[in-house]
Amino acid sequence: MIQLFHVNKLYQKDVPALQDLNLHVPKGDFVFITGSSGAGKSTLLKLLFAEEQPTTGQILVHGRNIARLPVSRIHTLRREIGIVFQDFKLLPNRNVFENVALALEVLGMPRREISRRVWLMLKRLGIHHKMRANPLTLSGGEQQRVAIARALVNEPIILLADEPTGGLDAEASQRIMDVFADVNARGTTVIVATHNLEIVRTMGRRVIRLEAGRLVTGGSP
Repeated sequence: MIQLFHVNKLYQKDVPALQDLNLHVPKGDFVFITGSSGAGKSTLLKLLFAEEQPTTGQILVHGRNIARLPVSRIHTLRREIGIVFQDFKLLPNRNVFENVALALEVLGMPRREISRRVWLMLKRLGIHHKMRANPLTLSGGEQQRVAIARALVNEPIILLADEPTGGLDAEASQRIMDVFADVNARGTTVIVATHNLEIVRTMGRRVIRLEAGRLVTGGSP
């Protein structure tokens, strides 16, 4: 599913964000990426989503080297990946329903099917009663759930989440992890970057640990 070979990422000369990273995530795995701030967790997710390109090394997703993927093909890759950004990236000129529906509209899905999927996903995350609200009027936790709904509504084969429980209480955090476990049980590969070690311990899944851009543990399944 996902393989990284000797991946390095430098934002500035002699200041590596990732160093000689080798990683294998099989199809259907559920992985946590841990490490202190600046360890390289967010950078790794950006590379997998092709938001950033590696300085050197290879990144294979479904056998495709996305480090060499033409710009015109990146949108095809992203249709297969759901991503929960740390800063949500919700559109203020669209309500909650419209923010989530956007992920399906770009696929050209029929309007009736879009409505069905969006409502079911919002209900699953407990925010269907807010679907006509502007996202800026929601609490941080509610905005987070909208972002997660948008990432999951097109049933991606890979889910990337950057600090998805940030700012949430223990109960809300566990609810989010239960949703992730459910989509993983249906076959989606899930990769979660987090500081929340209590959630990591509770879930009992594979853990990849980064320190100063280097992989410390968990590179192989």
